[in-house]
Amino acid sequence: MSAPKFQYDLTDGKLNEIEDRRTDGVSFRDEDCTRSFSDCSFFECTFTNITFSESMRSCQFVDCIFDHCDFSNCDFRETVFRRVLLKSCRMMGTDFADSRFQDTDLQGVQARYGVFGGTKWKLCRMEESIFVQSSFSYCEFDKTEIRQCDFSEAEMLGTKLAGLDFSDSKIDGIMIQTEGLKGVTLNEEQALACTKLLGIIIRN
Repeated sequence: MSAPKFQYDLTDGKLNEIEDRRTDGVSFRDEDCTRSFSDCSFFECTFTNITFSESMRSCQFVDCIFDHCDFSNCDFRETVFRRVLLKSCRMMGTDFADSRFQDTDLQGVQARYGVFGGTKWKLCRMEESIFVQSSFSYCEFDKTEIRQCDFSEAEMLGTKLAGLDFSDSKIDGIMIQTEGLKGVTLNEEQALACTKLLGIIIRN
């Protein structure tokens, strides 16, 4: 996915002053968002250096860019991200449970302890991002690309990793059921470590 392209020129705005449930073509910058926007929709918007502290549950973001934003510990459950770029964002402990990601890029995000349980990913890309001790249980991945990410000690129970390539990423100590490994691409060291999950004993 490339960066979202906007059909019209964006106007400058303040998130804390938004009154409508749908917002189109607005650029938000350098603001602490202190309002809840649950069930709101944003189309062709940019968010730069925005700190979110209230609920964003069940929102919809289409053709949007988040650049150096902070979502830490926020509620983004059941939210839709479609053709979205998340760049260098902080997502420590953010709850994205049951959200949908489509044609969405995560670049350089810090999502340690993130909650992604029940999420669905289609045509997405995760690059140079940290998901240490995050939960990806019962997720669905379809044509998703992973490059140089850290999933150390992440929980992936009930998730099938078929079609995913972790060969240049870190997966030390991941928690996953053996059936979830079918069809996944690993490097030699990772594959050796995963034999422990299968109960295989290797002798020199």
